[in-house]
Formats: sequence, C-alpha cells, structure tokens
Amino acid sequence: MIKTQQGIHKSKGGLIRSFVSAENGKIKEISISGDFFLFPEEAFFKIAEELKGIEAKREKVQQKIEEIYKREIIQSPGTLPADFTESIMKALEG
Repeated sequence: MIKTQQGIHKSKGGLIRSFVSAENGKIKEISISGDFFLFPEEAFFKIAEELKGIEAKREKVQQKIEEIYKREIIQSPGTLPADFTESIMKALEG
C-alpha cells in the first residue's frame, strides 16, 4: 500500500496543503489545496496533473512548477513556485 502524506506551508499569499504519495522515487498521486489565489484557476489542476510521474526531488519539482507558471502565465499573489515546492517536499519528506 502506498502511503499518502501531507505537507503544509504558509506563504505570504496563504496556506498551501499538499497530499502526496510516491512510488519508486516518483510522485504517483498529488492534490493541492489551501487558501491562496491562483489565476487562471484551472492552472491549479495542471500543476497537480503534470507533477505526476516526475522524480520526487526538490529541484525536479521546482523546475516543473516554474515551467508550468511560465507556460500558463500563472499569477498567484503572495505565493511563488518555491512555496508550492516547499509544501510538496514537506509531504514527501514527511
């Protein structure tokens, strides 16, 4: 059975809560919630979806989130890609 762990990180823009499970060193399932703002809103789902299958390492996670931010022209007042990475890594390192 794969264990899902929670990571919580408080950014200037709000609380980010990540639920992550990993298998064989890769992210298998991930969901992100919290009280931050993200525009466009659907980018939220793209981040979670595109993180599935990548290596569960800080630099890989950060790189992927930054790539999605640029491509989707994401705006998140007070919340940076590094804040999402921190929440995810807290879950993975749980």
